[in-house]
Amino acid sequence: MAEHWDSYFTNVNGLLASIALNLELRKSSPDPGKPHLLWIWVYMESPREDGLSSDGEFEALCAIEDCLTKVMADRFGGVFCGRITTDGRREFYYYASSSDQLEPVVKHAMGQFRDYEFDCGSEPDPKWTQYLNVLFPSDEDRQRMENRHVLDVLERKGDTLQKPRDVWHWIYFRDQKDREDFRAAVTRLEYRLQSNHTREDSEFPIGICIVRFQSVKWNEIDDAVIELFRLANMHNGDYDGWETKAILERQGPD
Repeated sequence: MAEHWDSYFTNVNGLLASIALNLELRKSSPDPGKPHLLWIWVYMESPREDGLSSDGEFEALCAIEDCLTKVMADRFGGVFCGRITTDGRREFYYYASSSDQLEPVVKHAMGQFRDYEFDCGSEPDPKWTQYLNVLFPSDEDRQRMENRHVLDVLERKGDTLQKPRDVWHWIYFRDQKDREDFRAAVTRLEYRLQSNHTREDSEFPIGICIVRFQSVKWNEIDDAVIELFRLANMHNGDYDGWETKAILERQGPD
C-alpha cells in the first residue's frame, strides 16, 4: 500500500498537538472493508513542558509505534492512519476489519515496554470520521505543512531562522478588482508591492507578489502566512505560497 506521511502542528481541545498521518489514505477512504477504528494511547515518561515528545523518548516511541503497527496489521488487518502527540501522550489510530480481543492483544504487545502506561479501545467508524475530520488537515493546516517544508529547506542549507528578512508572497485572484481590494488591505499590514502579473489557463489568473521584512521563526511565519491566507479568501483569492533567501551565519577564523 502506497504511503505519504506528513505532519503539522495544531490545537486539539485547546492544547498544542502534533499530528502525523498517511495522506495517501485520503484517496481510498473510507474503506468499507475496514469499518472499525482502533485506538491506543501511550503515556510518555518524560514529555516536554508543552506536552509534546522529547528527544530522549524518540527511540522508545518509535519502537512502540513499529511494534503496535505490526501487531495491528497481523492480528486485525489494521491500517495505521495517523497519530496525535499532545498533553503528554501519543495516540495511535488504525482502521481494521475486526476489533475482537483488542485489549489482550495490545496488553501483550505493550509487555515489551513495561515503563509505559496505555489505554486502548475501539468503535465503529465506517465513514472514517476520525481520519477525515480529525487527523486530516484543514486548508489552513495544509498551508502550515507547506510552511514547514520551506523552513526545512532553509535549515538544511544552514539557516538558523533567527534573523528576519524580506519574504515574498504570491496570491492569485479571479479578477483585477479583487486583487486591488486585497492590495489595499495588505498595504495597511506594511506589505510592499513587488509585482502584478497574470498566468494563463487558471481559475485564478490575476496575480500579485507582495514582500515584507519579517521573522521566519516557525510560529511567527505561520501567523503571518495564515493572516494572508485568510485575507486572500476574504477577497476570493488563492494564496499560492512564499519564499525567502537563506541567511547563513558567518564562520569565524579557524
